[in-house]
Amino acid sequence: MKTRWLLPATLVLALTGCGGFFSSSEGKVTYAEVPSPSEPGGVHPLTLDIAVPEGPGPFPAIVFIHGGGWVIGDLNDGYLEERVQEASQRGFVGVTINYRLANLDDGHGKALHPWPAQLQDVRCALRWLAANAATYKVDTTRVGVTGGSAGGHLAMMSAYARNDARFEPTYCPYSENLEVKAVLSMCGAGDPASVYETTDWWIKPYITRFLALPDGTKVRDAPEVFADVSNLTYMGSGPKVPLLILQGTADTMVVPEVQRAFAASAQVLGQEVHVQYLEGAGHDIDATHRAESDELIWKWFEERL
Repeated sequence: MKTRWLLPATLVLALTGCGGFFSSSEGKVTYAEVPSPSEPGGVHPLTLDIAVPEGPGPFPAIVFIHGGGWVIGDLNDGYLEERVQEASQRGFVGVTINYRLANLDDGHGKALHPWPAQLQDVRCALRWLAANAATYKVDTTRVGVTGGSAGGHLAMMSAYARNDARFEPTYCPYSENLEVKAVLSMCGAGDPASVYETTDWWIKPYITRFLALPDGTKVRDAPEVFADVSNLTYMGSGPKVPLLILQGTADTMVVPEVQRAFAASAQVLGQEVHVQYLEGAGHDIDATHRAESDELIWKWFEERL
């Protein structure tokens, strides 16, 4: 039997999408079906919502990826559904996606869908977008990706690890591909090892579950696993894609010092990285600094797409 992790509402609020609210939505479009290892012949549907501007197009597109510690969350978390609609009003095709989470149990106390299932699903969603570009009027040469917290991590990985065969979604029915041209991360865990060592204590078990590691594991105990999930591993050899990081100065989950060090390391690797600090904001940027974050998001993508 599948089981799920259940979290108190206050923790859900803190984890999902750099703050905001949590809701449940199945998505209007099924972009793929993943074989389920716990159900012979069964599948796990992957869904998305999409909003297209009026007019002939083609239009640039922005893909929004929800947060939730890779363990919880939904395509309508925070303000993503609102942002998708606003994207279409601003001349972008807006997309918000679901992906497999590490919440389901494999029957032996481990995650049914650990890393890298999440990135494989994001890759497949981008392929779906490329395969259906004519239907939804997408200019595949102008696609940006954004996400908060865990979604920020996946947004970055979709750009910088794009060429790594390790994350090939072999189940995906689409061969078309596209290149991410700009990334925006809201308090994202660019280097999960550094986040793991400095984050609030209650976050650590979600990271180890996501990575299929025993609780209490030290980074030095599993360096290959933490390297595999780090954007820094791929930024030196991967595509050059401009990145904007929105970071709260009072964030205790992804602390400013870790974000600052990550940005500096990414720049050394040849990436264009900008960090915008939001004074007094915690990990709940959307809840407390919505107007400011909205302005930065639209400005970033309007200038680069």
